[in-house]
This record gives sequence, C-alpha cells and structure tokens, in this order.
Amino acid sequence: MRRDLGLIVTGVGISMFGASLTRLVLLVQLKDDGALAVSAAMIAWILPAALGAPIAGLLVDRLPNRRLMQAAQLLQALSSLGMAFALDSVIAILVLTLLVGCGSAISDPTAATLAPRAAGEGDVAKGFAWLASARSAGLVLGTGTGGLLLELVGARQAILLNTAAFLIQALLLLLLRVDRDPRVEHGSVRREKGAAMAGIRHLKGDRIIVISIGGLAVVATCVTLINVADVFLILDVLHGGPVLVGWIYATWMVGQVLGARTAGRFVTQRAMIRTLSWAGVTLGLAIFMPAVFAYTAVMLIAFLFGGFANGMQMVARQALVRMRTPEHLHGRAFAANDSVIRLAGVLGTLIGGFAVTGVGPQWAMGTAGVAAALVGVATLLATREREPARVAEATRAG
Repeated sequence: MRRDLGLIVTGVGISMFGASLTRLVLLVQLKDDGALAVSAAMIAWILPAALGAPIAGLLVDRLPNRRLMQAAQLLQALSSLGMAFALDSVIAILVLTLLVGCGSAISDPTAATLAPRAAGEGDVAKGFAWLASARSAGLVLGTGTGGLLLELVGARQAILLNTAAFLIQALLLLLLRVDRDPRVEHGSVRREKGAAMAGIRHLKGDRIIVISIGGLAVVATCVTLINVADVFLILDVLHGGPVLVGWIYATWMVGQVLGARTAGRFVTQRAMIRTLSWAGVTLGLAIFMPAVFAYTAVMLIAFLFGGFANGMQMVARQALVRMRTPEHLHGRAFAANDSVIRLAGVLGTLIGGFAVTGVGPQWAMGTAGVAAALVGVATLLATREREPARVAEATRAG
C-alpha cells in the first residue's frame, strides 16, 4: 500500500473512530427523549450530505482537494468541541450535529477522489476497499470501546476524543503528497451554467447507475431504519446496556471490513453491479432475523453478515460510479452518489422514528427487512436483463 494511501486511510479510520464514539453517545444520551429525538439526531448527522451534494461536489471539482478536506476536518473538530459542552440541550446537540454533517458532506467525496488516485489507476477498487476498510475499522473500535468509555469517563470526555480524532486527521493530511487541484489539471475551470448539478445529471443519464444505485437507495431506506430501532431492541427487548450496544454495532463493522476487503478484489463493472443486488438481499435478511428471533446471539450473527454485505456495497457503488464517470466530474458524481444514499438514510431514519413509536422495534425491523430483500431481488433481475448490453456500450464509449 502506497504511503499517501496509508495516510489517507489512517486519518479516515481515526476520524471514524471518533465519529462512531459520538454517535453511540448521542443514541444513549437521547434515548430517554424518545425515538423521535434519536431519529432527529441521526437525520441531522446525514442531512447536509443528502441536500448539499451539488455545492459540496462543485467545491471538490473546483478547489485543491487536500486543503478542502483539511478545512472540513477543522469544522468538524470545532463542532464536536461545542457538542461536548452542550449535552444538556437537545436543540444545541442537533445544531452542532448538523455542522459535523456539513464537514462530512465535503470530506467524504474528497476522500473518494484522493484514495483511488493514491492507489493508482490500476487499483481503483482496491483504493476504495482500503478506504471502506479504514472507515469500518474506525467504526469497530469506536463502537466496540464506546460503551466502556461512556461508562468509564462519561459522555463529555468521550466526545472530546472525537474532537481530537478530527484534529489528528487534519494534521495527517499535511504530510500528503498526492493532491487533486482542478484549477491546475484542467486549466481555468469554466463557470458553466448549472455546473453544480452536472454530477446529478450524469448519474441520471446512466441507466445502469439509475437501476443499481436506485435499488440500493431503496434498500438503504429500509436498512437505515435500524439507526433508530436497534438501540430500542437491544436496550428494551434484549435488556442489554451501552456495552452490548457497542459490541453489536462493532460486529456490523467487523463484517464491513471483511466485505470491503472482498469487494476490493473485483475489477469489472459486471461484478460491481451484481454485488449491489445480492448485498441488498443479504441486508434485508440481516435486519429481519433479529426482529423475528430476538436473541443476542442471533443479532450478533445477523449483524456480522449485514455488515459484510454493507462493506461490499460501499466499495461496489463507489467503484461503479468512478468507472462510468469522466474525471472532471468525479467530485460532483461522488457527492451526488452520496446524496442519494444519504437522502435514503434521512427517509429511513424519519420513518424509523414513527415506526418504532407506533409498532415497536421488532415489527419495524421485520417489515423493513422483508422489503429490502424483495427490492434486492428485483434489482438483480432488472440488471441481469440490461447488464451485458449496457456494459458493452460503456466499454465502447470508454
């Protein structure tokens, strides 16, 4: 693994450690305020990336990527610092979480442009695999130790660790040699009308991406419902505590690492397309099983497989978009791609808040699991019909 790729993925992993630690703190902190409060916090976390994709993508395709990513990390660090001293106010938590999400809206597509460049053109999927593995590894450590840290040092000190994690990533980026500066690489960047929406227009015009990512978005809507439901299932149905919440989340993240490493071996568009479909089916089953069989062991096994499918999805969708997108649109295409998934996450989390309140965590998760599995099957059938011709067409166009 090249030095620059190592710096990028190490920084991302450290940052995700802190972010997952904070997410766990917020879930436990807001649980007593009800499912809608938990849902609101999760929506605040992902809403900026969901709605701000045109602006974030345009920034990535206009400004030096390394400095832009550093600025995003500093914004997240300051917001996290404020959150550590505002835990008694739900409104303040939501506002500061929204600012952390604004930083993610910029840093995520920036990392997606830099990681494959650091890996080399021949190892595109491998670059995304290392990036996804770093994210998942950070999430594993953050969620696995989060429950213990929460009980040992308290919520404020745990969030201060997140602040330190964002600062460390910003410092590591100072050592980075690889960069992407659109002003240098493409000369004076044209200020064409509608440039901010170019990434969205590109994705909408590619039928393979529409079917594959569209199906994934519907699956994501169903699966992100567990952002609200699982904490109630673990604490109220399984009668666990913060430590069990952390360990179950960590199991999902371990699966993500394994899935990302597996998908990193894929090199063809055909493999990416099929992966997105099969992963949807697996994710549906992963949230259905613990809802029907509410036992800790079942949930651990199901979340391991769910995380594996999720890790494969993360690599496959980014690699597929990059393979089918011109280089000058990479930032906007990645941001638009993230926006679709984040919007699905917002919708799923919003539905989750009302569903858990109305029918309880088990019915909510079970219904969502069935729907996700059916959509995965439908996507597989749809792409099998179109895939050979469209892939061949894309190959000729390339």
